Amino acid sequence: MTICSTAFLTLGTAQARALGYPALPIAVMPHPFGNRTRQEVRQIAEQCVDDIVNLVSGAPAL
Repeated sequence: MTICSTAFLTLGTAQARALGYPALPIAVMPHPFGNRTRQEVRQIAEQCVDDIVNLVSGAPAL
């Protein structure tokens, strides 16, 4: 399992496939996030944690 931003999803998927992990679960965060407020970053992190839990447990992403 890995985490990447939307800007790097295509690259992350290609790398996973090239390394022999075509079904690697990827949690995706919106990009860019460097110019966001603390509250926005907190909300993004909370959603990402939910996505990670769903990916690890095999539940569908929300």
